[in-house]
Amino acid sequence: MRILYISMCIIMTNLAYAIKPDIIDIVAQNFQSVGNTTTITGDVDIKKGSDRLFSDKVIVYTDKARKPIRYEAIGNVRFSIITSDKRELKGKANRLIYYVKQNEYRLYDNAFVEEIGKPNVLKGDEIVLSGNGDYANIVGKKRTPARVTFTLDKDEE
Repeated sequence: MRILYISMCIIMTNLAYAIKPDIIDIVAQNFQSVGNTTTITGDVDIKKGSDRLFSDKVIVYTDKARKPIRYEAIGNVRFSIITSDKRELKGKANRLIYYVKQNEYRLYDNAFVEEIGKPNVLKGDEIVLSGNGDYANIVGKKRTPARVTFTLDKDEE
């Protein structure tokens, strides 16, 4: 009976670890931490739940308790997120800043976001996205204007 109890505790602990969204897994070639800033370089791959971020360099800014408040990804930025309304968004840009408390993504320079499974696409010099899917703002330049492509959902009759 005791072995069964221990086995169940181990299984429950592993299950809790697998579904806990607060766990961040970072893989890269170099980590350097100074004060409240950690610079990560070389094939950076960050995973939090089902969200992913890939980049050449990521700077993580933390508060006094060492909890992340902002991530800044620079160079060859690609990401995939699941919004709170269960839509999968994938995108890329030259630079991305993620504000943790606001759950907001800001993409800069050649920014591109698409909704997987639909023709919905955003392109611009700057895209601001809500991580929960509530809003998106797009800014273009004179020579490269912002562009939005989407389908209109038809009401079911």
